[in-house]
Amino acid sequence: MAGNTALVHCPLYSSTYFCIMVNCEQLLMGGEDKPHTQKVRDEQIDCVKYCLILVVISGHVLEYSETTTCVKIWEWIYIFHMPLFVFISGYFSRKKDKNLWPSIWKLLEPLIVFQSVAIITKLINGGETSIIDILTPWYVLWYLLSLIYWRLLLQVIPESILRNAKLILPIAFGISILTGFLPFDVFLSIHRTFAFMPFFFLGYYMRGKKICLPKKYKPLSFLFLILMFAVPLFYPQYLGIQTHSIPFGSIYDAIKRMIVFSLAIPMSIAFINVCPCKPWIARQGRLTMQYFIYHALMIIPLWVMTCELNIPMTFVTASIYITVIIVGLGIASRLTCFAKLTNPSSFLKK
Repeated sequence: MAGNTALVHCPLYSSTYFCIMVNCEQLLMGGEDKPHTQKVRDEQIDCVKYCLILVVISGHVLEYSETTTCVKIWEWIYIFHMPLFVFISGYFSRKKDKNLWPSIWKLLEPLIVFQSVAIITKLINGGETSIIDILTPWYVLWYLLSLIYWRLLLQVIPESILRNAKLILPIAFGISILTGFLPFDVFLSIHRTFAFMPFFFLGYYMRGKKICLPKKYKPLSFLFLILMFAVPLFYPQYLGIQTHSIPFGSIYDAIKRMIVFSLAIPMSIAFINVCPCKPWIARQGRLTMQYFIYHALMIIPLWVMTCELNIPMTFVTASIYITVIIVGLGIASRLTCFAKLTNPSSFLKK
């Protein structure tokens, strides 16, 4: 407890956290943002998406290493990376969406295609499969299924109720915690869907509002993110299982989830604020769905190679793999088929 007190009373931590949370409150309440065009706002979000997918790729590579450095960075990343990803998905979702079913198909098609590839690969390698395996999304594919759930949920909730953010958000956070006490796991991505649902609604309610803080807060945001490394370094016992995919083992796991989510919000705001905004970054940000799927297909063979050749999975090794994946996908993104391969039916369109 003494360590916690010292952290809270650290001047840098206190002032930075205060700035982040004050602006978080202003954003959630609508704030008095300066007028900004949809084009600029979308470009900013696309830049955030690209920076975030780089963090996601890094996290997925680092989880295969057991070195202290990699583990601590992984724990830091997992505090906020998926809550922010879900937030952005909610930000781009609509209640009355004329393109709802095409957007659902755009998620469902790669889910079916790559889930089939995973199952077939398993059978070819001599493994067995079952209905449970077929209905349990492979690796990162859970996110596609959960996003389908969330977008359909928007259409089901009556408009009169949905417009009441002060009602929906507490209920969503409550369900997120209560879900941990129920026997839901990775099957049909049920647990993660409910666990991350609050961040989807947070993003939905922020639609049309400026989510980037004024530039004067960028240095503080950067320092705040660095300061948050203190959590996995000195207080890892408060983080728990951050994948949010399995039931709680005890009431303490529920407390840990609340701690992680309370840190995820200011860290997400700080991360958004430190992301650079350049046209080339925004262009890559529009391809994050492809980055998300393809990087998983690259990580597995790299990991198999690492095991077969007995390559030590050090921080240097992980850094090389991360660089290879990011550069490789960046080069591949220049190909016309890069965006289409995740949705094969697009080749049928003229």
